[in-house]
Amino acid sequence: MEIAHLFEAGGWMVLSFLKFIVMPSTAVAAGLSPWWVFGYSAGGATVGLLAMQPVVRRLFDWRSRVRRQKGKPAFTVARRRLVRIKQRFGLWGIAFIGGLVGVPVGALLAFKYFEHRRETLPVMILAYIGWSAVLTALSVWAPQLWSA
Repeated sequence: MEIAHLFEAGGWMVLSFLKFIVMPSTAVAAGLSPWWVFGYSAGGATVGLLAMQPVVRRLFDWRSRVRRQKGKPAFTVARRRLVRIKQRFGLWGIAFIGGLVGVPVGALLAFKYFEHRRETLPVMILAYIGWSAVLTALSVWAPQLWSA
């Protein structure tokens, strides 16, 4: 495999991590095979989740420490809203919503509220693989349906 192909794959995977919902249609429009699109999309989300897991823990530990030092309240309106989302939807709900809001936001929510559960990372990976399949299929078949 040439170095150019590695950079191309890395670029698509980074795009998948940053803008998960638009990556498959962009890659299909660029002429990539649907199988490669699915692989880059699912792979980018998986690598992103693996990279985000330790970062999220450190980020929230640091933020809690700073808030305590400043004497800020533990529960704000925004935090209460996030806890309500967690209680209403659970891990599977966060995993489902993660495909719509993107990998970074989905990872933040999942690892903030469910990091103590062993199944968090596998559930999130499965959800993003499922989303990758759905978004790739829509990106391939939707233009054919509209042009018919």
